[in-house]
Amino acid sequence: MNQAPRKSRPAQVSITPQRMGFAFDAREVPRYWYDNEPLLTHFMNVFSLTFPDGEQFFVDSVRALRQQVQDPARQKDISGFIGQEAMHSLEHKTFNAMLDGHGYGKLTEAATKQARGMLKFARKHYSARRQLAATAGLEHITAILANVMLSDPKELERMDPHVRQLWLWHAIEETEHKAVAFDLYQDAVGDYGLRVSVFLRATLALGVFMGLHTYKLLEKDGLHRSPKVLARGLWKMWGYKGMFTRVIPAYLDYLRPGFHPWDHDNSELIARWKAQVESTIAPAYRKQAA
Repeated sequence: MNQAPRKSRPAQVSITPQRMGFAFDAREVPRYWYDNEPLLTHFMNVFSLTFPDGEQFFVDSVRALRQQVQDPARQKDISGFIGQEAMHSLEHKTFNAMLDGHGYGKLTEAATKQARGMLKFARKHYSARRQLAATAGLEHITAILANVMLSDPKELERMDPHVRQLWLWHAIEETEHKAVAFDLYQDAVGDYGLRVSVFLRATLALGVFMGLHTYKLLEKDGLHRSPKVLARGLWKMWGYKGMFTRVIPAYLDYLRPGFHPWDHDNSELIARWKAQVESTIAPAYRKQAA
């Protein structure tokens, strides 16, 4: 085993599940809700489609090996992680249902079916250790994308107000629990080679899936061959200060043997945005937050 140095979660960060009760109406949410960009919007739409089943996979992989940890505080964090991921699944199901109202029902159903098939294959053919490695790696990807949103208010402002709070809330919670699966992996497995190899393979599988179904949504809109739409969207994703260009250093940092998610302490971003998110909790769930 090649153990990375143990780091503690910042004391001011808590991992507490919170149901938000978001509601989305296709009549109110613009078809291209992310900066009026079809490519960016559909990429994020497909990302959302992966969450309900993907988050359940994360939960199951953590549950399978959580008894390797005896520390009560760590067990509490794991329970918080499981609860937060469950809430993400519920809220994104609501968002995904809204996409049907935009006429994407058959495509979202096909994407969801394929995602479930991929996860079913992983459950059947991958060991518990490998599944946890995949979870730790994919959690890193969501955490570094969350950091882009939280650290750049302009990125959030590009989103339509009807959906902005969903992505802001999700980004906050991904930051809060970004080390839980990684720490469990280090305790239960700790194999650096497996961690990195699974991370790279999971990135490839996710990238192919995202690209394929983003293309299909663009094709549905008749924009899959529009040079203007594709060039503008790709530039905002991969150009100078693009969404993904900015995460390349953080992505590569995961390959470092001594890496730990809290090497980059961005916990101040949670405090900066938390109050705004809490103000949007549906009345039925505000007592829970209190």
